[in-house]
Amino acid sequence: MRYTALALILGSFAAGTLPAADPQLMNMVMPDAKVVAGINVISARNSPFGTFLLRQTTSNHAEMQKFIEATGFNPQTDLDEILIATPGTPDAPATAIDAVTPTPAPTSPRPNMTGLILARGNFNIDKIAALAKSDGKQNIQKYRDATLISDPKDGKATVMAFVSSNIVVAGDLASVKAALDRRTIPTPLDPQLTSKVSSLSSSQDAWAVSIIPFSSLGGGAGVDPTIQGAFNGDIFKKITSTSGGIKFGPQILLSTEMVAADEKNATALGDVVRFLAGMAAMNSGPSKGAPSGVVALLQSLNVTSEGNVVNLTISIPEEQLEGIFSSMPGGMKHPGAKI
Repeated sequence: MRYTALALILGSFAAGTLPAADPQLMNMVMPDAKVVAGINVISARNSPFGTFLLRQTTSNHAEMQKFIEATGFNPQTDLDEILIATPGTPDAPATAIDAVTPTPAPTSPRPNMTGLILARGNFNIDKIAALAKSDGKQNIQKYRDATLISDPKDGKATVMAFVSSNIVVAGDLASVKAALDRRTIPTPLDPQLTSKVSSLSSSQDAWAVSIIPFSSLGGGAGVDPTIQGAFNGDIFKKITSTSGGIKFGPQILLSTEMVAADEKNATALGDVVRFLAGMAAMNSGPSKGAPSGVVALLQSLNVTSEGNVVNLTISIPEEQLEGIFSSMPGGMKHPGAKI
């Protein structure tokens, strides 16, 4: 449905620059946050690669226009900045959700990973709320002067809270309400996390910081079993924090910093990363159905270590990255499409 598509768009644009993380958005991040990512959508869409991506998402102009007319929201011009934050570990079901759920929760188990997507932009609250109520049969309620949109049939579904016409928060109900409570009384975050966020958000276009062990993040679905096994090995369990970013331009620079338990582990980690990159390159050739540019991308990986810190950098011409995306099968789904 269209209102659901809007929620997904907030996450799908997670690649762009922040002069510095917006203080109003940061104030609403949960105090136990361990993973935070940020983007500046303005900088992203104004970059050559951002312009390229926008061309891909406007291939179905009619559908985009329907979405814009229905919501009053144009994802190409009305999003400015996004933060994504999570404690990084599953939490117990929130009792606040159960209080407003008229039907029993599903009996099948499913992860309850709490988190928030916070965005700054231009939102037509009246049109979005009207569409959500009529087309999606959503609940519309007020909490601390914010407009909350939620699914009455699923208490675990994502809730959207429009703080104003410029700020929206999305997540599970308990997390969203707690974020709204923190607007006026912000809670300090972990100093290590705060320091990294400040540094990366003022120097990178898209960035992420994690202060939980790398092995806790997992490799994700679709990862080669051999590589997934390596991620679960002892060497990656010794990574205590990870951070990185993307800087757009004629030459796109991707950088990652991994902090190991000690210098010995950092040296071993660097060797393992080089091995995995080589393995991935071998398994990404044309015979495997992968774009040829992926191999060149992996081969450009530079791995260095200093003390207990391992740094990974990849530098790629913007045109080459365009080629990799263009050669991917299936292309990119239009963000205004119904789901």
